[in-house]
Amino acid sequence: MLCDQPVFIVGAPRSGTTLLRSMLDAHPNVFCPQWETGMFVAFDAMLNGDFHRVFEQRADFPLKRADLVDWARRSADDLFCRFSERCGKRRWAEKTPAHVYHIRLINEVFPRAQFIHSRRNGYGVVRSLRSMSWAPRRKLRRIRWSARTWTESVRAGQAAGKELASDRYLELRYEALLSDTEPVLRGVCEFLREPFAPEMLQFHKPENNTWHVCLKPLEREPAARHPELDWVEAAVFNWMARPMMRELGYAAKRRVR
Repeated sequence: MLCDQPVFIVGAPRSGTTLLRSMLDAHPNVFCPQWETGMFVAFDAMLNGDFHRVFEQRADFPLKRADLVDWARRSADDLFCRFSERCGKRRWAEKTPAHVYHIRLINEVFPRAQFIHSRRNGYGVVRSLRSMSWAPRRKLRRIRWSARTWTESVRAGQAAGKELASDRYLELRYEALLSDTEPVLRGVCEFLREPFAPEMLQFHKPENNTWHVCLKPLEREPAARHPELDWVEAAVFNWMARPMMRELGYAAKRRVR
């Protein structure tokens, strides 16, 4: 079975992609794994890196780009269809935030794929990133890295999204998903051309998700679990992220001492 219209959930890290993944997987027609494959990060390195250099150097190379694009399509579809078929679902989705940088390649591999770009207030993103074990440890380096990660991810998604039709790229505001959950999910289902499924609101119950496990239910104020930025961190964040914050309609964070 081939699914020619998979769904890719992308965005900056800590932007609500995991929550959206869990809700989408609760839909009776959609399978979305708990893990991030990162497969198009690897595919991009191959098709636009190593193999691309070979293509440039050798016109007689036995494989063409179209062959590798077809291989990437069959590899991804074979992996996910094995799971979706066994779960009795006819469509698959995948969540890897870093795929926000690889939308163009995904579009080349799956010309009918749909993308949901989850966006979140940059201040909440950097607060959350500070607690991640894989974030830089030194304070100033960490805040610069976090602010840059957020702004670059948003920019990459917006730029690629402008090249796609409106029925293939959707920007979803994380804060709206928390405060107006059902209307937002109904909009997501309309975008995907799938009927709304009430199970999506109860995604955390074992009977409603593919893995039959208890998940953490929806939190209305998830950022409250993370410490506020101190005045130095807030100053650096505002300096780096204020233009993007304004563009997205988020208020800048005042510095506190």
